[in-house]
Amino acid sequence: MNSYDDKQHELAVDWNNNPVKSAKSRGGVIALANPFQNLVSTGISPWPPSEIVQKLYRSTHGEAFPNAEENLVTSHLGYYCDLQSIHSEDAITWSVFGTLSRSNNEVKSKWVDSLLKSISLPQIKSNQVEITLWRRIPHPDTVVSGGPEIDVLISTENVVVLVEAKWFSKIGSKQGKGGDKNQIQLRGEYLEKLGHKFYPKAGSFVVLGIALDTGTIIDTAPDGVLFKETTWAEVCGMVEHPLYEEIQRYYYWKRKYSRK
Repeated sequence: MNSYDDKQHELAVDWNNNPVKSAKSRGGVIALANPFQNLVSTGISPWPPSEIVQKLYRSTHGEAFPNAEENLVTSHLGYYCDLQSIHSEDAITWSVFGTLSRSNNEVKSKWVDSLLKSISLPQIKSNQVEITLWRRIPHPDTVVSGGPEIDVLISTENVVVLVEAKWFSKIGSKQGKGGDKNQIQLRGEYLEKLGHKFYPKAGSFVVLGIALDTGTIIDTAPDGVLFKETTWAEVCGMVEHPLYEEIQRYYYWKRKYSRK
């Protein structure tokens, strides 16, 4: 599913065989004309939700498309948005976790329980679950607003999990007040310094990295904060998801048309 060739540029249908229009950047990355067609939206009403609307900003990568292709990728919004890219981490993050977050507590609890067991945390309680996307936390270095954006925050009765989601991109470095930390370290320090104050009932704090392959996200979390990693294949393969079959199709579609 990692292979890519020019024939795959002709992405004509989505994971449900619905017709789509696509373009290819100079670097060979496929983008859809309509960002909403790059997202799982089954059962989500009203659409689009607020989480998606906040991601509909103009991308700095619009110039990566040749003239004719640029016309296509700007045809829907009037500009190019990162959610249109087949490589978009936010697109798969919403499609898996965003759709799940709209489920009732019983469904969320079963899925989160499966996730925690898969990363060797079987004793964590998950009877009550909250799942939020792209919330900003107080900055761990200064405790001011506008700190790191958390891809997914999962909290239960006794655990807080901060998810850092990657597709092909690497963990960001030069983070923090001094520019000497990475994304995992910064999220871990937030939990180390403020976790027990903000979540006094939590007994475990976890930074979870999700990528295409294990071993690509290095553990730089501080002592007292657990670091775990998993893959999109594992996450998308959890049958407890209410849209399991569609999520599977989406994942393989995304892999097929991604250029590694």
